[in-house]
Amino acid sequence: MSTAIAQPAKKAPQKLTWLNIVGYGSGDLANNIGWRMMSMFLATYYIYMGIDPVTTANIFLFARFFQAVVYLLAGNYADRVKPNKNGKFRRLVVWFGVPMMVAIALMYTIPADAEMGVKVAWAIVTYLLYQLLGALGGVPYGALLGAMTQDQNERQRLSSARMVGGALFGLIVTFTLAPAINTVKDQAALAKRMLPIVSIFCLVGALIYVFLYKTTIEQIDVPEQPKVSFLDTLKAIVMNPALLILCFATGFYLIATCVGSIGPIIAKEVLANGADAGTLALITTIVTLINASIGVVASPFGPVIARHLGKKGGWYLGCALGIIGGVMFIFVSNVWLSLVGMALNAIGAQFCGNYVWGMEGDTVEYYEWKTGKRTDGAAMAGLSFFRQMFGALTSWLGPAILAFTGYKSGMNVAQDPTVAENLRLAAGLVPLIGFVISAAIMFFYPVTEEKFKQIKAELAERHAAAEAAAVQA
Repeated sequence: MSTAIAQPAKKAPQKLTWLNIVGYGSGDLANNIGWRMMSMFLATYYIYMGIDPVTTANIFLFARFFQAVVYLLAGNYADRVKPNKNGKFRRLVVWFGVPMMVAIALMYTIPADAEMGVKVAWAIVTYLLYQLLGALGGVPYGALLGAMTQDQNERQRLSSARMVGGALFGLIVTFTLAPAINTVKDQAALAKRMLPIVSIFCLVGALIYVFLYKTTIEQIDVPEQPKVSFLDTLKAIVMNPALLILCFATGFYLIATCVGSIGPIIAKEVLANGADAGTLALITTIVTLINASIGVVASPFGPVIARHLGKKGGWYLGCALGIIGGVMFIFVSNVWLSLVGMALNAIGAQFCGNYVWGMEGDTVEYYEWKTGKRTDGAAMAGLSFFRQMFGALTSWLGPAILAFTGYKSGMNVAQDPTVAENLRLAAGLVPLIGFVISAAIMFFYPVTEEKFKQIKAELAERHAAAEAAAVQA
């Protein structure tokens, strides 16, 4: 006759403190040292360094496709890593985040007087290195949210903190690089201006990753899966309809942000065409501020909107604002009203982005509820894979729009008069279409707030029953 051995009572997850939330949000400030510098300035930097728009677009397309595949492998790797007493996701973020900072600095070291082949090769190698390390660190950072808490309100706070963290870096670069990037005289001056500032950002980013490790917690049990295969990872993505819907809806709202990468050029050729240097610097700063920092204003409203409309309703609101903004930019020629249209577009994207990470955590529970398996890394890898695939298209679209409109690369090059008109149409129409498709896809997302409450309650019952059976065994 066997005697059941008493097991220690399992601790209930503790409430997150403000330091836990700030620590997690700070991680995206560090992540955005690469992301914002890439999405806002890298295309302009490449083009001003003499690399033509088509080559720039192709570099972005190839590198982002490469990172998409790495994200799938990174998700499989994250699920296989064994946790210790301090968890696992936090230490993976630091392992790959710190060397990523070095890669970011290297992206902005293209020799100004080098042959064009050297410039292109330098751009490809350094950008691929950044994408590789960014994927390996990005998957565990995203999965960390689900490992910190299962509380819906806390998840939304973490998601909003993440968006604020990234937007804060956008605010910083708005007042450091944006006013100067269209006023330097030649390529050597541009390289000299960029590298010291980027290097300081990267040093701070490395320290932020250490801060994240010290201030976040992992308290939701994630089963060890040492034998998870790459095929298992793919299956966990394909068999999760909620995750797939979220992935495609996210992809099309990201397409709506494609003009951000050529913001300084739109400011110069469309909004401040023919203006003096002071007005050009002002308009460039405002455009950069809109693209990079609107989240500081929009993100705090994410939890409030979610409480009243749900995350799905908040997504619809974001798409509606983006559609209105696109229409305004196309049909209103006034500079300041055009800027309002750009702001509505950016706010709409920010509102959608507010809910991505919280919804990703919900899809993990949805898949566990459906199948009995929990694959945090696979879910994050799936979302990241689709984000990168669509991000590749988004990164390609910005420079491709320039090529399509006849824009000529180089600094202070006279452009054909038709470029400004074509750029205005494209910069309004492409985001508008992205938001319309994103809203249509989100209509089919199955995990409403009420549905998640049901899923959470049923999972809690299953876990309790499993633990009771283990005690009796």
